[in-house]
Amino acid sequence: MSEMTESPHVGPPLRVAVVGASGYVGGELVRLLAGHPWVRLVAITANEAAGRRLADVHPNLAGLDMTLGALDEVKDADALFLALPNGETMTAIERLPDLPVVDTSADFRLRDESEYVAFYKKEHTSFDRVAAFTYGLPELFRGSIREATHVAAPGCFATAAILALYPLAGEGLAESIVVNAVTGSSGSGVKPKEKAHHPFRAESFFAYETFTHRHLPEIRQALRDATGRETDLVFQPHSGPFARGIFATAVVRLASAATRGDVAEIYERYYGPERFVRLVDGSPNVKWVRGTNFCDIAVASDGRTAVVMCAIDNLMKGAASQAVQAFNVKHGFPEDAGISMYGSNP
Repeated sequence: MSEMTESPHVGPPLRVAVVGASGYVGGELVRLLAGHPWVRLVAITANEAAGRRLADVHPNLAGLDMTLGALDEVKDADALFLALPNGETMTAIERLPDLPVVDTSADFRLRDESEYVAFYKKEHTSFDRVAAFTYGLPELFRGSIREATHVAAPGCFATAAILALYPLAGEGLAESIVVNAVTGSSGSGVKPKEKAHHPFRAESFFAYETFTHRHLPEIRQALRDATGRETDLVFQPHSGPFARGIFATAVVRLASAATRGDVAEIYERYYGPERFVRLVDGSPNVKWVRGTNFCDIAVASDGRTAVVMCAIDNLMKGAASQAVQAFNVKHGFPEDAGISMYGSNP
């Protein structure tokens, strides 16, 4: 159950720094933390963009008079958000102050080093630090996050798949699972890439990384940790012709018969009290969660097979706003502080 406290934070604002603020996730973190009622943003850093004005890198943040600094300029902070690319955090963390961390990269999510090497195709140079990180999906691991030294924020596909599957897996009803998920082009990051290039991506729809996507072991690990059960899971990602959002459809073969009403009751029991999981009729839509921390879920069942549909914003609930949500849990702030916004229409 989410914990929304009405008691304001007592004491001075917590001083935070965003390391890797020039990317999409880093920019969203700056946007959110600038409006957080109990945070003071004291430093933002970048690599190639160090020395540039924030508004030159993120024009949507014009009016925030800040300059991107170098990594070694992080000082006078109480906590850090790390938004560096996968593979860079594990080396950069050695040069940063020893402070509480929320990391949005994949470097400290997986506890099996061989899985990291197999799925990320590189050696892990700081694997001894993984044990200090707690997986930061608040709806499943709120108690652990509260006690954590550091937090590893979940991946975007992983967030959608885990939240879609957790109630059925938790009830022991998920006999076998196939998840098809579609992501927008912002999931490829701010640096141009061949398959994120607009002429390639527009009016296009394609699958990729069959059986090898890096979020697959993350999904299995989180569900195993939360339920104590192994998951028979096939995960197939797709690329969609839109900028941001993830839509995931999980087809679950049920271990025992369950009507749509049965399945809906299970999801209501698991997620009814949650601030940021909305159970909707019909189908979710990435448009209604864009720019928010919401995860919209809809369920259907024919008795032996359940279909669970889930929509999130990959840069928000799939990255930046979920990192802030976990940060709020860890530091005792109201869980929706700084991330309570709704989507826009149209």
